[in-house]
Amino acid sequence: MVSRLSRPLVFLALCLVAISTVYPLVFMAANTMRSTSAYERSPYGLPSHFSLGSFSALVNQVPFLSSLLHSLIVVVPAVVVATLSSALAAFVFTKVPVKFGNGLFWLMLMVMFMPGIVVLLPLYVEIAHAGLANNFMPAILIYTALNIPYGTYLMRANFRAIPDSVIEAARVDGGSWLHIFRSVVLPIARPAIVTIGILTFLNIWNELFISLVLLHEPSNEMLTPTLAQLSGRFGTDIPVLMAGLLLGSIPTLLLYFLTARVFIRGMLSGAVR
Repeated sequence: MVSRLSRPLVFLALCLVAISTVYPLVFMAANTMRSTSAYERSPYGLPSHFSLGSFSALVNQVPFLSSLLHSLIVVVPAVVVATLSSALAAFVFTKVPVKFGNGLFWLMLMVMFMPGIVVLLPLYVEIAHAGLANNFMPAILIYTALNIPYGTYLMRANFRAIPDSVIEAARVDGGSWLHIFRSVVLPIARPAIVTIGILTFLNIWNELFISLVLLHEPSNEMLTPTLAQLSGRFGTDIPVLMAGLLLGSIPTLLLYFLTARVFIRGMLSGAVR
């Protein structure tokens, strides 16, 4: 009797969660197709006719496309390097007999508990003295370094679930540690690695403070600071704001839809605990 009653309640709860998740996207998509006057007359109405004026205003008045390109230039290499480095570090800390491995692991995790401003401001001073301010490479390296401990911590639980007998069999066959990592561990842990890659992408793509400090020139500005400034420039033009937010969320949505099946497998297999 309890199970019969709980199933409809669970289904209803999941429907409410789905609606609360999808509604902001539907709201943004609907209002990007409306004019400012139509929105002011009826904020929650549907577009009577479709207009691309908000997208045109966004692209023509704000360096949106260049900011999007700058974000991709920084985020893509940072995610790839951070994810592979996290996987390699998790493999070393779980399967390779390293002296003081546990201590090194917890020492690395101290970066996770350190406020970003504590390490960012000294790093920025050194970067400025080296003449690399407003350069993409320092931003890529800093984002990579800050996300490696996070990825290693999450991936370590998944790597510990890989049987030691598999690693020992590969060692008996003469495989080096790097060969075992590349040919044995990576295929097994692919869902977990994809999951960590997606989470790392979200961390960097939505980050504001570091990108604002390191790339503060308009010619190098990333997407998140550009979106943050839209409210000041188009404070009353809600359709333009919605257009910017919608376009800014498209890369994240595309990444999830392309990797949804592997991402769910990684979550269920214990990539995140």
